[in-house]
Amino acid sequence: MRSIGGSTRAAVLIYGLSSAAFYCALLPLWEGFDELYHYGYVQYVSTNWKFPVAGQATLSRELWTSLDDAPISHYIQSQVYRPSTNFQQYFSLPAAERVQRRRALDAIPRAFQREPSPRDNYEAKHAPLTYLLLAPLDRVLSGASLTTRILTLRLVLSLAAITLLWTGARRLAHRLRLPAEMESAALFVIFSCQMVYAVACHIGNDALLLPWLVFFLTAVIDSCESPTLLRMAVAAAIMAVGLLIKASALFFLPVLFAAPLLLLRRDGVLAARLGAVGVAILAVLAGPWYARNLILYGTLTATNDSTSGVGARQLLNAARKLPWGQSLAGMAHDALWTGNNSFTTFSRFTLNVILFLLALAGALYVVRFRRSAAELIVVSAIALYTAGLVLITLAFFANSNGAVTAAEPWYIPPLLAPAVLLCFLGLTRWRRSGRWIALAGVLLWGYVAGATWIAKLVPLYGGFPEVAAHAHQLWSWYLNQTALRDSILSNLSPAPLAFLYVLFFAVLAALLTALVLVLAPLLRARSFALDKTP
Repeated sequence: MRSIGGSTRAAVLIYGLSSAAFYCALLPLWEGFDELYHYGYVQYVSTNWKFPVAGQATLSRELWTSLDDAPISHYIQSQVYRPSTNFQQYFSLPAAERVQRRRALDAIPRAFQREPSPRDNYEAKHAPLTYLLLAPLDRVLSGASLTTRILTLRLVLSLAAITLLWTGARRLAHRLRLPAEMESAALFVIFSCQMVYAVACHIGNDALLLPWLVFFLTAVIDSCESPTLLRMAVAAAIMAVGLLIKASALFFLPVLFAAPLLLLRRDGVLAARLGAVGVAILAVLAGPWYARNLILYGTLTATNDSTSGVGARQLLNAARKLPWGQSLAGMAHDALWTGNNSFTTFSRFTLNVILFLLALAGALYVVRFRRSAAELIVVSAIALYTAGLVLITLAFFANSNGAVTAAEPWYIPPLLAPAVLLCFLGLTRWRRSGRWIALAGVLLWGYVAGATWIAKLVPLYGGFPEVAAHAHQLWSWYLNQTALRDSILSNLSPAPLAFLYVLFFAVLAALLTALVLVLAPLLRARSFALDKTP
C-alpha cells in the first residue's frame, strides 16, 4: 500500500512538472504578470552586478526594443508607454510578417542588454533573492536570444518552485497527520490550480513564495512541538529567506515566535533564548536589506502602496467605501483562475462550484478542529495573511481612488497549499461524506485542469477568435485551423513548435494518469485511517 501511495504522489509530481514546462513554453513573452519588469531586474543585476534603485534603474534598451516585435495583451498596452501590438492585431497579421517579427526579436543586438532605455523599472524595490539566484544564469546566457533566455529562466525557476512545493506540501501534510490517499488528493488539487502555474511559470519573485510558506510552516511546527535553539534557528533562517523573496512575507512574522509564546509561562528563560535567537538571525540575514529600504525609501517594505502616502485615515475611509461583496468574490475567483496578463476568465459557474466544495470542506474542518500545534500554526498563518490581503486591498482601493477593488491575483496563491491541506484534513474526519466530497473535488479539479489547456490557454495563444466557445467550435478549430495555429504558436511562444506539441500531449497524459491513481484509493476506501484515531 505504501508503494502504491508513493507511486501516486510521484505521478502527481510528474503532472505538476510537465504542466509547468508546458506553461513556460506556451506563454508568450511578457504575458506573465509584470514579467517584463521582473526580468528587467534580473538583467540589471546580471549586467551591473549591483541592486537597482527605484527612480534610477531603467529597463534595458533590449527589453524596450522587444516591444516593437513581441505582441502583448491589450490590458497592458497603455502601461508600456510605447507603440505596441496586441494579440488580436498580431493574429490578423500575414504569416510572413509574424515570421519577420520573430526573427527581429531574436536578432536584437546583444549590446542593447547593457544600454538603458527611457522606461523606469517600477519593480526595482523588490526584495532581491529571486533575482540574485537567476542573475548568474542570465549572465551565462547573455549571448543567446532573448526568447531563449526567458524560456530557460522560466523553466529553471518554475521546475524548482513546483518540486519544492510538492516536497514542502508533503512535509506539511505529514505534520498534519493527513492519510496517504488524502495527501495525494490534496496534492492533485494544488497542482490542478491554474494560478499556481500563472505565478510559478513566469520570471518573478512570487514563484518562490509558493513553496517557501509550506517549508516555513513546517519549521515553525517543529520548533513548537520540540522547542530547541537549533529548530528555532532553522525557522528563523527560513523566515529570513521569505523576507528576502518578498516583503509580503512580513505578514507571517508573528508565526515565527509561536514557540517562545507557548513556552512563556512554563519556561520563561528558554522562551527568551528562543526569541533572541530568532531576532538575531533575522537581523543578520534580512536586516541589511530592510535597513537599505529605510535609507533609500524611508519605509521598511518599500512596496508601492506603502510609499505613496496611504495612512490609517485613508485605510479607514477605504474600508467604509469598498464594495466588499464584489471584492471578495473577485479575489476568490482570481485565486483559482486568471488568464495571465490577458485576464481571461474560466466558467464562473464552475469556479463557484469549486469554491462551494472548498468552503464546505473548510466548514467541516472547523467543526472538528483539533487544538494541535500544527493546526493552530497553519490556521494562524492563514488568518494573518488574510488580514494582510485586506490591508493590501484597502491600500490599492485608496491609492486608485476606488478603481481597484481587490488585491492583485498573484498575492493569493501562497495560501493555496496550506488551505487545501486543511480542507482535506477536515474531510478525513467525516468518514463517508468526506470521501464523497473529496471525490467530487478531485474530479472537478481534473476537469478544470484539462479544460485549462484544451479550451482556454492553447486557443488563447493559438489565435482562436472567441473568448468563450462551444465544444463543436473548438473541435472545428483544432481540426481545420492547424496551419494558422501552428504559424501563430511557432512565432508567438518562446519554445519550438515540436516541443509545444510534445509537452501538450505529455501534460494530458500525466493529468489522466495522476487523476486515475488519485481516485482509485478514494473509491476503494470506506473510511479514512484518521477516523479511527481518538
